[in-house]
Amino acid sequence: MYSLAGKLSASVIRLLGRTLSIRMIGEERLERAREDGGQVLYAFWHEGLLVATYAFRRQGIRVLVSQHRDGELIARAIESMGYGTIRGSSTRGGTRALFRMAAAGAAGDDLGVTVDGPRGPRLHVKPGTLFIAGRSGLPIVPFAVASQNPRLLSTWDRFMIPRPFSNAVIAFGEPLQVPGDVSAEGLEPYRLELQQRLLVARETAGRSLDKS
Repeated sequence: MYSLAGKLSASVIRLLGRTLSIRMIGEERLERAREDGGQVLYAFWHEGLLVATYAFRRQGIRVLVSQHRDGELIARAIESMGYGTIRGSSTRGGTRALFRMAAAGAAGDDLGVTVDGPRGPRLHVKPGTLFIAGRSGLPIVPFAVASQNPRLLSTWDRFMIPRPFSNAVIAFGEPLQVPGDVSAEGLEPYRLELQQRLLVARETAGRSLDKS
């Protein structure tokens, strides 16, 4: 049942995505982050997951997916779109999943994390992303999504569903490198900095969309 539902969900995302006009801004920041090692850790808000899933499909990005029941459907859907998955959350399998994500990044995979998922608080970066970055050595590339007059669900994240044939923007923020030897207590300044860069990217995406 989950396999079928996942494939159907992936098909719906593809059909909707093909109607969208998605523009990326600040891509030079992504290119700069790739200059040293090549791989990166994409960090973004949960609200923009649908557009991001379509925009970065078929790139083999390894993503962290919740072990909750809805995570099974999400995992099946995005695997059908060319993503790899590692299952875990802040409450179930979390620590193990963070180590597995870091190992995948160190081994040569691009990674992707919704920094305020899977349950919020909304627009609040959780420290797991910083742990993964420090342990894997990958630079964090923050980005945010804006969509033209989207439908906003009444969920904790105000999940965005873009309208067919509308415009969307993905804005990249300044990359952030986390030292591998930083302590758990020392992650807080990096967490705050990443949160600020993501909020700036969110504002940039919204302003750019208004001008398009």
